Amino acid sequence: ITHQDRHVERRTSMPPPPRPPKGGKKPWLKGQTDDLASLAELDETILLAELESRYSADKIYTYVGDILVAVNPFKALGIYSKDVANKYHNAVKSTNTPHIFAIADQAYHNMKKSGKNQCAVVSGESGAGKTESAKYMIKQIIDLSHTPEGATLEKKIIQVNPLLEAFGNAQTVMNNNSSRFGKYTQLMFDSRGSVKGSKISEYLLEKSRVVSQGDGERSFHVFYYMFASADAAANGLTDTKSFKYLARSSIQPNNAAMYAELEVAMKDVGFSSDDQLNMWAAMAGILHMGNVEFGGGADSSSVASSPALVSKVAKLLGLDPKALEDGFLVSKSITRGETIVKHHSKERAYDVRDALNKQIYGRLFGWIVQRINYLLGSEDESSSREVETSIGILDIFGFENFNVNGFEQLCINVTNEQLQNFFNQHIFQNELEEYRREGVDATKISFVDNGPLLDMFFSKMGMFKILDEESHFPRATDKSLVIKYNANLKSKAPMYRPHKMDDMIFTVAHYAGDVDYTSMSFLERNRDTLSQALVECCQDSTNSIVKEIFLSSVSETGALVVAERTRGGQALSQRRMSLASKKSPTVGAQFTLSLKVLIDTMLACAAHFVRCIKPNTTQSANKFTDSFVNRQLSYTGMLETCRIRREGYSYRPRFDDFMERFGLLAFASQGIDASRSTCEKVMAVSQLKGWLIGRSKVFLKYWHVEALDKQLMRFENAAVTVQSWGRRYLAQLFYRRLLAQSQQELKTAASFMQGIPRQANGVLSKLAKQNDADSRRKVLPKSNVQAPPPMPELSEAELKRQQSISWFQSKELPKGAGQAADGTVLPWFHGLISRKDAETLLSKREVGCFLVRVSETRFGYTLSYRIRTRCRHYMVEQDRRGRYALVGVEKICNSLNELINWFQRNQINDEGEMLREACGQEVNEFGEEECDFEELYGTVEMPTSRGGGGGGGGPPAVMRSAKPGQSSGAAPPAINRKAKPSAHGAAPPSISRSSKPRN
Repeated sequence: ITHQDRHVERRTSMPPPPRPPKGGKKPWLKGQTDDLASLAELDETILLAELESRYSADKIYTYVGDILVAVNPFKALGIYSKDVANKYHNAVKSTNTPHIFAIADQAYHNMKKSGKNQCAVVSGESGAGKTESAKYMIKQIIDLSHTPEGATLEKKIIQVNPLLEAFGNAQTVMNNNSSRFGKYTQLMFDSRGSVKGSKISEYLLEKSRVVSQGDGERSFHVFYYMFASADAAANGLTDTKSFKYLARSSIQPNNAAMYAELEVAMKDVGFSSDDQLNMWAAMAGILHMGNVEFGGGADSSSVASSPALVSKVAKLLGLDPKALEDGFLVSKSITRGETIVKHHSKERAYDVRDALNKQIYGRLFGWIVQRINYLLGSEDESSSREVETSIGILDIFGFENFNVNGFEQLCINVTNEQLQNFFNQHIFQNELEEYRREGVDATKISFVDNGPLLDMFFSKMGMFKILDEESHFPRATDKSLVIKYNANLKSKAPMYRPHKMDDMIFTVAHYAGDVDYTSMSFLERNRDTLSQALVECCQDSTNSIVKEIFLSSVSETGALVVAERTRGGQALSQRRMSLASKKSPTVGAQFTLSLKVLIDTMLACAAHFVRCIKPNTTQSANKFTDSFVNRQLSYTGMLETCRIRREGYSYRPRFDDFMERFGLLAFASQGIDASRSTCEKVMAVSQLKGWLIGRSKVFLKYWHVEALDKQLMRFENAAVTVQSWGRRYLAQLFYRRLLAQSQQELKTAASFMQGIPRQANGVLSKLAKQNDADSRRKVLPKSNVQAPPPMPELSEAELKRQQSISWFQSKELPKGAGQAADGTVLPWFHGLISRKDAETLLSKREVGCFLVRVSETRFGYTLSYRIRTRCRHYMVEQDRRGRYALVGVEKICNSLNELINWFQRNQINDEGEMLREACGQEVNEFGEEECDFEELYGTVEMPTSRGGGGGGGGPPAVMRSAKPGQSSGAAPPAINRKAKPSAHGAAPPSISRSSKPRN
């Protein structure tokens, strides 16, 4: 496979997915294709037209195979509600329209099924919607875990967002809220898929923005927010125009509101009042330090600003004024025991000033991220040990090409080159290598390989190595750096070209296009170091935060390793010696290593890709600029993506994994050997085409997996049907036992009633004989008491209903089942309603809505709740000790109310289902609730409001203190409970844990 070869060979034995017909028939409806990889033809024109058509119809998401393209709508669409999110819970991808929630669902359930870490790369240029996409993805993944910890973690992530955006985002010419750092957010999960915590890693903070910004751009948001703080006046913050670092911009109208939101976030993260005071003082010190001016020339320099300004800066930062001033003007080194003092030039003094400010801000940002990670991490140490898998979401700035591109743009664009290479490796290069190892004669597909360009940057004589070498030479200049680049790279790397007109500029041919880089300040920004004297000055600071961040070390990847707040001179001295002995790596070296660590982490994961597109340069809704979008499509290589995904094999499970997941399609029993022949039989039964079998793996296209999953659905549906019939049969057996007992009890009662007249005649006869001697009394005639008319025969349904009512009134009502502490009926409690009635009630409600009804067929209850496509029913049974449990679930509680409360906080089953919302009564046409539980309480007077959190407008509540059956005719005759029930009696069976009901 060569870099120039762009031709694709097709094989008739490997047809693409079903596509619309060609010829005279209309091949597809424009804008109606959710997956563009399924189009019969796809070129640059069709791709652009499809995206524009869908965008105009507010369809901002489109699939290209298993990659999601997201076009920023710049308006609210209402497609992120809870109802929409529920549609993407463990759903087959093709059953719903494309959505960021589908990628989240795919990542989460792939992690649960495979046990492998997942990652999602959210890429695109500034303003394309990367950060918002990452937020929605994180939210959906946390919701999918269905755990109380997940709700807490989501709340924490929402709380810290204002803090990260204030310190890490800024206004650029492309975006008013552009992230100026890369963020890799990892969500940690245990073996059950329950989220346990989160961790944020930050990359490439654009520290140079603190000291300078381009035309039409601003510094980080926090520098403007702090003017609204209570300490602004005390810190000398009156107007942005007074500070050179902010003189090109002004405060926005919503500044005070944004500061208030930031202050809340700081409290949530755990910043104390002293922390906030010291942090705002340090930030103000940065702005005032930017106003310090210098005089002098090439050999020496002096502070030209007033001593009062230097003293103010020193006071805000907690530094010694003399030591700070000396740090600006001179540097000291010790050679062979002799101290050598080197005076700084005027230009060098300005560089030192700016370098100190960048160091303070960069270290402060790292300190904030570590505090955030402490908040997001699991507070329970045992929970931290349970973490087995993770899902990472990378949100990093996209490719940049401005009028003037410096060192930061080079690092950003190299990062995007590396991510594009990661994409190529994941999608294509690794596939070809896998084909070779497995002996698969796959289609020969070529791709544009940017590996040689990355070698130009990272090899032993690459750009970053040359940059580091020059940075260590005191007399090296930015011009000498470009000369060295030209000498080493011009003939060896065709992607590098010297500029024809300016010897300070060089050109790099990136995958996204040519970019001209200006080498000005390359060396200074790469060094980014301070003299040891200036570092020690900051380590002695009386500002606790400044002291802490400078006593903390910087890792080889550029991350701040925060030290514990140290007390005691000896410990401080040891800490200083340890830090002084470490050689500070250059920014380029830190960048190279951190990028390698990031890519290595993602290579160990199953990757998912989201490509974000910005539709126009004005950030306007309903505006699609073809040329601007087309440029981004070339940046992201979407046409290559379409071709690779359509021709390649994205899913390659091992034989055993394949048989475990899909073996049921061809083999009725488990334990079948996983081999080439068994896998071939499964695929033959599936009647799918275009798959391949290797030495140890099955090679499937992305659409094969979805087709196989669809075929498995019929087995799941059949299992549900078998389970429901089995439960029906068991219920019938139980009902027959109840019916036989009730009939026996009725016969006993009838026999008793028939004997009453005979016993009454005997008693009257005895009384007549005893009173025969008393002439003043009339002898009572023989009683003509007749047997009462026989009781009307009840139908089986009426008989069961009366027995259930009697059972509830005698056994459950005294326990307060379904009632709140004040005796009112809880919203989830219902009377003797049928399964069909329960499903009708729940069908109108949200997923997780539930109710408990008194069973019609046995002495007990049934829990019914709504899942995504149907309702699920669990029998609530009691053991011999009168405790309550769901059949098939381990949890046992002492009361019905306690049982329901438990499952409102905990999962019912491994699917993560929980009881979320109580289902109230049916509402009639007059807006009144029709109570279905009144017959359980007879004619007991009820209060007019309903307790238990049911809210206003509910049905009248039943008071626990009122006993049923006290009103005439209200309760049926009680069933004899004196004798212990036999094996065939009416007592409910003991609770079984052997099976879990599913419906």
